[in-house]
Amino acid sequence: MGIRPELGGWGSEGGGQAGLRKEPPVYHVDRLHALLGSAGMILFGVRSPLVVEYEETIHRLGLTISAAVSIAEPARVQDRSKLLTLDEFDPAAFSDPFVSAAFAPARRRTLIELGEARGMTLAPALIDPTAVTARSLRVGDGSLINAGCVVGAMSILGRGVLVNRAASLGHHTVLDDYVSIGPGATLAGNTHVGTGAMIGAGATVLPNLRVGAGAVIAGGSVVRRHVPDGALVAGNPAVRKRKAPMRSTLDDPDGE
Repeated sequence: MGIRPELGGWGSEGGGQAGLRKEPPVYHVDRLHALLGSAGMILFGVRSPLVVEYEETIHRLGLTISAAVSIAEPARVQDRSKLLTLDEFDPAAFSDPFVSAAFAPARRRTLIELGEARGMTLAPALIDPTAVTARSLRVGDGSLINAGCVVGAMSILGRGVLVNRAASLGHHTVLDDYVSIGPGATLAGNTHVGTGAMIGAGATVLPNLRVGAGAVIAGGSVVRRHVPDGALVAGNPAVRKRKAPMRSTLDDPDGE
């Protein structure tokens, strides 16, 4: 089950055949339970408001949270009984895998890399039991498919991907590493979204299109053409806008 080389491989930074990597495993909840056993999961980074969604999905999957590690204040986790600061947290005292919550791709990537640098293991993907996913779905570790999402057949999601509430991904969707999909967004079939791109709440991407790495699609936009790497597009039909990174935390490694 390959990815078209002309669009770049799953997890590829540079595209082309040389950039192809091994596809993520076919998702099955038994793999998650087998890895966790009777232990729990570590929430590593709990400042983003999105962390409460991770808590709810973990709960609905019948799993437990063994630690909630606050990298920077404020901590927005619901259950504060397992809350630890980064200085208080000793990775050697926990054998559980971790997941990091943040909508901004740069922040999620930073948290995951920080956790792995401390010797921790990234958890298998969390897929909410209310989501409808194809049996052929492949999804990388550290990803979240939130409540009410629909993911079509033969889709491939990379590492550290976020698909937020009630989003719909059509057949043959490819999301590279650290992509963020906002609530209620719709990606029609055969869509490829590059590394670290963001698609805002309620946006629509028509079929057979490519959204470039690091691109941002504003909420409610309707995308009818390919989106270049790093571009910001908005409107119906979506058109390119000037991007002002200093006015947003979405590109900030310390953002949410």
